[in-house]
Amino acid sequence: MKLIAKTFFGLENVLEKELVSLGAKDVKKITRGVEFEGSKPLLYRLNLCCRTALEILVPIYSFTFDNQTQFYSKLYEFNWSTYVDYSKTFAINFNVYSKIFTHSQFAALRCKDAIVDHLRKLHQKRPNVDSKNPDIRIDLHIHENQCNISLDSSWPSLFKRGYRKASFDSPINEVLAAGLIDLSGWDGNIDFYDPFCGSGTFAAEAYIKASGVIPQHWRKEFGFQRWFDYEEDLFIKIINKVNKPIGDIKPEIYASDLELYSMDAAKINWRYAKISRRIHGSQGDFFKSKPKGDPGLMIMNPPYDIRIPLRDTEQFYRDIALKLKDDFPGFQAWIISPYTDLVDKVKLKKIKSYKVLNGSIECKFVGYEV
Repeated sequence: MKLIAKTFFGLENVLEKELVSLGAKDVKKITRGVEFEGSKPLLYRLNLCCRTALEILVPIYSFTFDNQTQFYSKLYEFNWSTYVDYSKTFAINFNVYSKIFTHSQFAALRCKDAIVDHLRKLHQKRPNVDSKNPDIRIDLHIHENQCNISLDSSWPSLFKRGYRKASFDSPINEVLAAGLIDLSGWDGNIDFYDPFCGSGTFAAEAYIKASGVIPQHWRKEFGFQRWFDYEEDLFIKIINKVNKPIGDIKPEIYASDLELYSMDAAKINWRYAKISRRIHGSQGDFFKSKPKGDPGLMIMNPPYDIRIPLRDTEQFYRDIALKLKDDFPGFQAWIISPYTDLVDKVKLKKIKSYKVLNGSIECKFVGYEV
């Protein structure tokens, strides 16, 4: 069947590579995602194993329309009972870019009405909408007069690994962290450093990559388990094949943060995930730190001058470069930053640069040889 894996802007290449490694066929990159062919066993496996996908969608219906009336009619005509009936709750996730609908929510509302009206006529009962915990999550995507309907097999999103139990304002998304680690080229064989670790996401995702533990090791449920065609025996068989216990890894992972409450949150998350013994976490100032061993790879997500104010942002980035030159020779250092002009001016040998989005914030992810 045709499948679509969604991700963040800028991570399409790493997602494509990961999908191929997991068995996807006929892959084709699209904006913020990858289209490919796969089977039901692959669908289950990808939800368990894919580190850089936000969700895996199963397209079920596509059509064109000229006006809102035709839009409703074509949705009403579709055989929704294959996927939903009055015993199932559903919700609609929508992305609408069309002159026909000036309000995205109205398109989603008409889609909901068509589904409810179709099923009420068929069963004399109507399904209920549950936006928080639906049995079926329907993905509605409209671009001008083209409508694509998919089922979200992953719901809730795959960035919700299940290991984050403590946090603070604006933690980096787990899928974005995993994707940035892949963009950096870190293969899990040299030491990993995160000197602005926040609630510890980069360190946790580095452990997942280095250990081979599936990213959904801590997860309890997926959307496809509420579908009519869910095969529990098949899913259990795949889990038993791909899952592995928490264990030791080759590289050392070092994570630190200046803020005590950030380190407290990170340690809570690592302890819950049972990986705290594999991560060296400590409160500390990057500008007073030293390498703990052989040169490794460092990824840093410095303050954005939003939650934590910076007195002189330009000087802050100059200081980062000087610190790296003085104390971290032989390292690779990667910085994700919204200050795209400043990271370009860092006086270190640049390896590569990528445009990415951190939430709604446009950033650059730049690597340097120290």
